[in-house]
Amino acid sequence: MSASRAAAARRAAAGTVCLLLFSGAGAAAGAARADDNGIADKSAQAIAEAAREAMSGATSMRMVAKVTDPSGTTALDLRFDERGDCAGTVTPPGTSGTAEIIKRGKDVWMKLDDSLLRAQVPGAAAEDAIALINGRYLHGTTGSLLLRDFAEFCDLDSFRKEFSSKPVNERLTKGSRTTVDGRPAITVTSVRDGETGTYQVSTEDTPYLLRIQGSAESGERVDASFSAFDEPVQATPPAPADSVDLSQLQ
Repeated sequence: MSASRAAAARRAAAGTVCLLLFSGAGAAAGAARADDNGIADKSAQAIAEAAREAMSGATSMRMVAKVTDPSGTTALDLRFDERGDCAGTVTPPGTSGTAEIIKRGKDVWMKLDDSLLRAQVPGAAAEDAIALINGRYLHGTTGSLLLRDFAEFCDLDSFRKEFSSKPVNERLTKGSRTTVDGRPAITVTSVRDGETGTYQVSTEDTPYLLRIQGSAESGERVDASFSAFDEPVQATPPAPADSVDLSQLQ
């Protein structure tokens, strides 16, 4: 997976998040049930406002997403927090394997499986690369050209900025109650400038956004779910013997 493709996928995900999150605040209506937070009884605009506020204040979360653009589908399963810690996997389009990512502050470790290395390195050089890396993580910093765009997947601050934005010219409609991975939620649909989407907001406890499904006229699509809010992120770096510094490979 090239750095440019990683950046494009992240921009697609973040852009769709920006599309769907959210505009304006509305007035509440009705009384809350005893077992929920009252969000389902509010207007679509008020639900969006509450979810935007909740997501922008989250200190950590897990994101499981599939982002599709003309190059194919990128799958993400990442946990990240406001300290800059992150752990998870990125699977690029096609059947070219998976990259594991660990980030602690500005330090980044990335492990490409053999399938992904073969997809990225042409011909016989792939076997040389596999032998040289020998199952280890590549280690560098967020300043590395190779790792920088991968690390952007893990940037909670960037997502919180998107969550805090207020799209203009957006039409919101409240839908029905539903569940996301067993958690009760309320659905809101969004239409703006040829882009459409749905999102589900938790109707219990804090009104976090639990799922986004969206598409754009460009053909980009995203399906992302969010969970593990404010939970510790276990981003344990590999042992020194299990990583190789990128500078040694140059």
